[in-house]
Amino acid sequence: MTSSVITVLAVVAGIIWLGVLLVSALRNRGGGEEVPANLKPGIDDQRLETRRLEKGQKAAIAFSAFLAISLPLYFLGEGNRQDGFVEEFSTEQVARGAAIVEEFKCFNCHGPLGAGGSASYVEKRSGVSVAWTAPSLNDVLYRYEPDEVTHWITYGRPNTPMPAWGVAGGGPMNAQQIEAIVAYLTTIQVSQQEAVDKTPDAIKEQISRLDNADATMALAVVKQEQVVAEIGQAEEDRAYITPLTEKAKETLANAGQGIDTDGDGLSDTAELELSKLSHDALDHFTEVDAIVLDPETPDAELVTEGLDQIEADIPRDPILQTSRDAIQAALDEDVISADSPDTDGDGISDAGEARITGLFADAAKATVPTTVTAIDLDPTNPETVTGQPDLDTATTMVGGLDTVSINLGVTVENEGRIRPQQEGGLKFLRNAQEQKLWQVDFAGVADAMGVSEEEAQRAVALFNANCARCHTSGFSAGVPYTQEVGSGGFGPALWKGRELIQFGEAPTDPKETDLLIDFLTKGSQADTAYGINGDGSGRMPAFGEVLSSDDLALLARYLRTGILNGIE
Repeated sequence: MTSSVITVLAVVAGIIWLGVLLVSALRNRGGGEEVPANLKPGIDDQRLETRRLEKGQKAAIAFSAFLAISLPLYFLGEGNRQDGFVEEFSTEQVARGAAIVEEFKCFNCHGPLGAGGSASYVEKRSGVSVAWTAPSLNDVLYRYEPDEVTHWITYGRPNTPMPAWGVAGGGPMNAQQIEAIVAYLTTIQVSQQEAVDKTPDAIKEQISRLDNADATMALAVVKQEQVVAEIGQAEEDRAYITPLTEKAKETLANAGQGIDTDGDGLSDTAELELSKLSHDALDHFTEVDAIVLDPETPDAELVTEGLDQIEADIPRDPILQTSRDAIQAALDEDVISADSPDTDGDGISDAGEARITGLFADAAKATVPTTVTAIDLDPTNPETVTGQPDLDTATTMVGGLDTVSINLGVTVENEGRIRPQQEGGLKFLRNAQEQKLWQVDFAGVADAMGVSEEEAQRAVALFNANCARCHTSGFSAGVPYTQEVGSGGFGPALWKGRELIQFGEAPTDPKETDLLIDFLTKGSQADTAYGINGDGSGRMPAFGEVLSSDDLALLARYLRTGILNGIE
């Protein structure tokens, strides 16, 4: 019997009782003055001890029987009701957590559904803005317990883009909100097999990171050179863009005045004027032409002229070095064959011409701020861009110009502070390019481990994929900011025999517990001993559910060498 049924029965019984009282009252109504009940003669013993008493006794027995049956039945259903309340609360808590994650835009950094992403951050050593790698959240509970995840959310991670979200850490969320987030995270965890299956791709990514480190470093230097160059150009750019922006804003504000053929809220004159202003802004920032090669017409000379134009502008805009190198590489790699013919006979295949055309288009955009866009509004069409009203297109364009104008103003007014900082960042990057602290000699690692070079490469990749974000300073900021392998950061440095001090040599008896592998498998627990003399903080993740036993053993062997870059 459910609580609802019992409630209904109680209500019905109450209604019947009220009915009895009402009927009794109506029967007792009579003529004349009614004698108060306390002055009426009592019921004589003969009536009291016969039918009257029996009726009372029967009613008492019936009510007692009702209580004797209904209360146990109600109690028996209490467990299911409590389970239902718990399930309902959990469902609502997960929904609240999802809403909080969306409200505070957690996945903007941690990627769609917590698959991993990046966050904008100013790297501390260089003062350069970087895309800091943000870890995946859809497998975090295989590495940390829920209370440890709660700690990270509450207190954040200092010296990273991850802020403290809990009130205890100085953030805006109370404990219930953070509990709701953790509850939600439990619902988006991939299967354990999927978590394990991430390892091969992670290894490839880390090997590729090291293989392409020189190119990544060179690009970082060029980008920073461009940042410094644009500081020097800011005053000139502001002198042109600010008046143009003000004119665009004024035109948009008065766009409702005049003939509006397509009825989109923008007069025909305003549409034409805004389109012209957008192209004027684009032309101001565009330093090289977007050359288009035609496979039907010999145009090798156009490529030469375009490269000469880029080369001439590199001193002003260093970022064009990347376009020059990409176009030259495309020319060097171009192969004329039956599958890729040279229709116009200019020495560049048709496919090569298409590729180079795209690279010249990229070069034309390389010096243009991302918020500057050219629009071509059609006064006879309310949606020149399909699915987007012309008013929205124009508003976005003007807003982009305003952003550039404001940024230029800030740069000009604060050049004395900004320029030294950015020049210092460029100096840092050039030093990093020379020092190459990220380098790893796989042959040296293999010798130190006593394994093949392929196994050594895998060991380094495992470390970088799982350990380096805490134990290699600057790793999450990217190759240009990465210090020596295992140099320490959020976690302690791991080089020069630290693992031997804390965990000892690997045991020779397979029945003995390898303390280092055990630690890598289980992670650390707060205020719990580990290794030889360690005291856990709970911040070291557990990798036993995401790495195979062979990979854990390989990683432990690598760590015990104390020569993590294979050089020292």
